[in-house]
Amino acid sequence: WYASLLERFMFPVLFSIGNISISSFGVFLAAGFLLGTFLVWRLARAWDLDEEKALDLTLLTFLGGLLGARIYFVLEHLQFFAESPLRIIIFTHFPGCSFWGAFLGGWLTLYYFARRFKIDFWQSADIASVGFLGGLILSNLGCLLGGCSIGTASKLFFAVPMVGAIGKRLPIQGFEVLLLTIVLWMIWSQATHFHLRGKIVSLSLIYIGCVKLMMEPFRQIHDLGVVFSATLIILGLTIFYRITRRNIFLDLKHLGFSSVKFFIDPMTRKTFMDRLSKTWYNQKTSYFWKIRNVKKTLRRFNVK
Repeated sequence: WYASLLERFMFPVLFSIGNISISSFGVFLAAGFLLGTFLVWRLARAWDLDEEKALDLTLLTFLGGLLGARIYFVLEHLQFFAESPLRIIIFTHFPGCSFWGAFLGGWLTLYYFARRFKIDFWQSADIASVGFLGGLILSNLGCLLGGCSIGTASKLFFAVPMVGAIGKRLPIQGFEVLLLTIVLWMIWSQATHFHLRGKIVSLSLIYIGCVKLMMEPFRQIHDLGVVFSATLIILGLTIFYRITRRNIFLDLKHLGFSSVKFFIDPMTRKTFMDRLSKTWYNQKTSYFWKIRNVKKTLRRFNVK
């Protein structure tokens, strides 16, 4: 049922207006921009920043990232686009953008205009990274429907047909959506509370790099993804330890000592399991209370 369900939603082209085809990737990319803009606006409002400047910077960064993403993708498939230059237009029948081109183009655009608007770069980068995560989630959904970033051939039960590929493929775009949604949930709780400037973007780079690195072996086309993913992780770690002024060697030593102690000391294991159990109980209780409040609200409006 899982494969048949996804097959029904494999629509690389949603509809056409005359000779112009509107791709599902283009629509989800636009939806990702709206979601990212909303997240940026919420954070700018929460931190009492100039909302107009934040939204202007968001639009410019998105355009810079989109331009970089398309240029990188076209250069990777130059022979294909040379046959029909109209294919370069992103909202036509042929989707395709490079994450790495988007990241580089967006990062350079953000740095340039943050300095020009006289906005603190690290603070704007923190907010932009949250919006980037939201946009990345929906753009990956568009990739799943449109057939870009195709996974390797597989006979596993969750493998699905992909547009433009022979046989069933691993839906790595869907896996990335799930993992990035978890990352966004983790990052959001920190972004809305006090934090050192630059910490949010550093954590976002580390998490995104790890997600991309995990998915890279399952992609059909292997380019420089491993190198770029590792670069993101290293860049994120560099920013994190520069901002927090922590010592990476002491952290590694503590991590190694804690790992060894976990396996040899019963009290350490018990303490860890107790904390895990309390965390799970608190999360479960919070979830059920939210459901209960929603039901009470619906009952007030006579909704059954």
